[in-house]
Amino acid sequence: MNEQGDDFDAVGNIPNPSGAENGEGDHMIDATSGNNDQDGGRMRRNHRHTAYQIQELENFYLENSLPTEDQRYELGQRLNMEPKQVKFWFQNKRCQMKINSDHLENITLREDHDRLLVTQHQLRSAMLHSLCNICGRATHCGDIDYEIQILMVENAKLEREIDQYYSKIRSHPNQMLVNPFQPAPHCSSSNPGINATPELGLGGGTRATEKERSMFLNLAITALKELIELEAKHCPFGKIDSGSSKAVSLIYEKYENASNNVIKPPGHVVEASRDTGLVPMTCLTLVKTFMDTGKWVNVFAPIVPVASTRKVIPTGSGGTKSGSLQLIQAEFQIISPLVPKRQVTFLRYCKELRQGFWVVVDVTPDQNPTLQSDGGSNRLPSGLFIEDMANGYSKVTWIEQAEYNESHIHPLYQPLIGSGIGLGATRWLATLQRHCDSISTLSSTNLAEISPGLSAEGAAEVVKLAQRMTLNYYSGIMSSSGNKWEKIQVENVAPNLSFMIRKNLNEPGEFSGILLSAATSVWFPVNQKALFAFLSNPSFRHEWDTLIHNTTMEETIRIQKAKRHGNIISLLKAGNGMLVLQEIWNDASGAMLVYAPVETNSIEWVKRGGESDHVQLLPSGFSIMPDGVPDRKGKSKTGGGGGCLLTFGVQLLFSRNPTAELPQGYVKTVEVLMVHTIGKIKSALRRLT
Repeated sequence: MNEQGDDFDAVGNIPNPSGAENGEGDHMIDATSGNNDQDGGRMRRNHRHTAYQIQELENFYLENSLPTEDQRYELGQRLNMEPKQVKFWFQNKRCQMKINSDHLENITLREDHDRLLVTQHQLRSAMLHSLCNICGRATHCGDIDYEIQILMVENAKLEREIDQYYSKIRSHPNQMLVNPFQPAPHCSSSNPGINATPELGLGGGTRATEKERSMFLNLAITALKELIELEAKHCPFGKIDSGSSKAVSLIYEKYENASNNVIKPPGHVVEASRDTGLVPMTCLTLVKTFMDTGKWVNVFAPIVPVASTRKVIPTGSGGTKSGSLQLIQAEFQIISPLVPKRQVTFLRYCKELRQGFWVVVDVTPDQNPTLQSDGGSNRLPSGLFIEDMANGYSKVTWIEQAEYNESHIHPLYQPLIGSGIGLGATRWLATLQRHCDSISTLSSTNLAEISPGLSAEGAAEVVKLAQRMTLNYYSGIMSSSGNKWEKIQVENVAPNLSFMIRKNLNEPGEFSGILLSAATSVWFPVNQKALFAFLSNPSFRHEWDTLIHNTTMEETIRIQKAKRHGNIISLLKAGNGMLVLQEIWNDASGAMLVYAPVETNSIEWVKRGGESDHVQLLPSGFSIMPDGVPDRKGKSKTGGGGGCLLTFGVQLLFSRNPTAELPQGYVKTVEVLMVHTIGKIKSALRRLT
């Protein structure tokens, strides 16, 4: 954990905030000797701390950021450092974490500000072109004060809702309660960076009744109590069948009263998992992230491709985050064409249990006892406990529980999903840690010093371009209600191979015409770590990548996006002159390698700080996960040994004519390419091992 030390100068101090050099500005503290000897007006700088010293200091800091004098003396004796050196290191570290925390808070505030500006612009535009509800003429709202415009629109909306409500009472006096789970139109968010507009009413536009509000709140509080009980009892987690765990049985008694006598269908299973770890983000920032659907999707993009807030239920919390209650609809995914998306609707409730200790709990309110649909599932009480560590970190304990029908899942992936690894607590927590580590790393790194000739603005745009590339890769593997890919049926193709097409027309950052996406998943007799090491090694690139034609691959730009998760963005140059943008990572959530050829002039424009939104990309890549098969001791393997599952996906521009027909021969050519690449990887691994 010596990465944080890289953010300091040669003696472990925070860089001069004024950017002064050659002795100008504030003097730096000499953390090596503790003396203030000067040489020609400059403070004397000694050597860096050793990697071992920084590692031990970092480990101690995570446990205690304010060591006593005796503890500093003991650390100095053990690490061969002066007590003042230890004291100055901890002072600098606390200051750096405070700066990072403030920077993250500023990022959150700027995002909120930008979103409010967009909403304000949309409201102004709508009101300028609005018509009177009574006479149908233009209202000329632009000539009226903005606050008055808002009141007029809200008043008109309330009048319509009152009329609809009394109309329902007159026509159906005994059926006043509207189905709270009826989907609301135009609420899905296909862009993970944009928050879906919360709907305060029901699917038909009416407001929630007091009975509904009370029902939702009671369910949320009951789920919260269950989650606290599960965490406090330290119940054993892993794959558990229905009724095989006391904790799960207790949940069933309270959440399946309506289906006690229903016979579970074949394949019906329950999974449960738990994991704990440190996250480099403050407690309150995490809570705000989880209670903002747009931010939540942005953090968990590899797992949640689309989500929307269907309802915000008032709880009388006075506007604070504690007590916030929402009804959310989302899709959960494994990056593989062999696993259908998990469709979930759940209540999300957050509560501050004590100062600096929060819980966010999810539960499906209207559980389906049969789970016959392709991706149907029930979200049993799940969520996370967040404890503020007062050093810029939070301790997160994640509990994940779900009920689903595994008969819809390909047998190759059933052990992974059933073991609680595929969509379990470890994957959720590792994804959160990687995202927060990325924000912390990028905010504390001088992007202008990453690569010669690359400005800070250019580095930021390269990161933005890589993010879009990776999101496009996800959508090309998994069709979703939030993207434009459509599955096509192709006969006589290799097993486990799927195809999708998409038609584009003058969309920024996209090729115009017909795009073809192909994906397949296969099992490999090596672990996740070994397969990732082979695919990400530039020396072995020619073994499988048909783009470089047996030439070498040189890294010209390298951006360390997340230090602790191997998350790296690179610009690679092949011996034939081709430029390839690539992003990789490897952690407990799985491993990923995504790449796309880029046009030279476009990437040079981006490197100079030009906007990357119009750079066209056709990403390909690999997603790797452990196979989930238990070892001899009965424990599920997570990547240290055994086999793994590889998903390979490619996107190609078939024709620039959006009305062209896709011939069977072209599909067969793509199939040959996919099978050939998988075969080359297998052959190379056999030869190397």
